[in-house]
Formats: sequence, C-alpha cells, structure tokens
Amino acid sequence: MKSSNKKLLISLLITIAFITSGAIFWKIAKDEVFYLCGNFSAGVMKSSVVRQLDTANLSSYTYSVNESGSTIVFSRRLYFVPNQCVIEFDKSEKVVLAGFK
Repeated sequence: MKSSNKKLLISLLITIAFITSGAIFWKIAKDEVFYLCGNFSAGVMKSSVVRQLDTANLSSYTYSVNESGSTIVFSRRLYFVPNQCVIEFDKSEKVVLAGFK
C-alpha cells in the first residue's frame, strides 16, 4: 500500500472514531437528563432533586425563583440539540411538575 493511501486510511479511521465517540457522548448526555427527570414526581422535596442532579456528569442545572415558587432547568452540557428537564416547585419546596423537553 502506498504511503499516501496509508495516511488517507489512518485519517479516515481517526475521523470515524471521533464522530462515533461524539455520538456516544450525545446519547449518554440525553439519557442522563431523561432518566433523572423521571425521578421527580409531585411531592418530592427540592433537596432530594438537587442531590440527584449533583450526581450528573454531562449535565448541569440553573435555578430561578418566581412568584409561585421556584424552577430548576436541568440540561446537558452538549448544546447542539437541547434536551432539558424543567422542574417546578411550590413555595414549600416540593415538586409540582417535572417535564422532559
């Protein structure tokens, strides 16, 4: 095999490996948000939600306060295709609604 063909083949294999690993991380990050979001049913305390969200490796969350309580938006760090879990709390810091988008 010629040297230029070997370089092309190696480059192609590296590119395929890079794309495959990116797709795997994308899927894992989506699953992390989806499955954690399923843990948050009505009545779960905010402290329990935050404790579980803090275990996430590929995702992060933001917290905001509003007049009816507060909201946590949990999303993955890979921003190409946004997936997020919106968790709404009442004033007593219990989950009212958690939904995956």
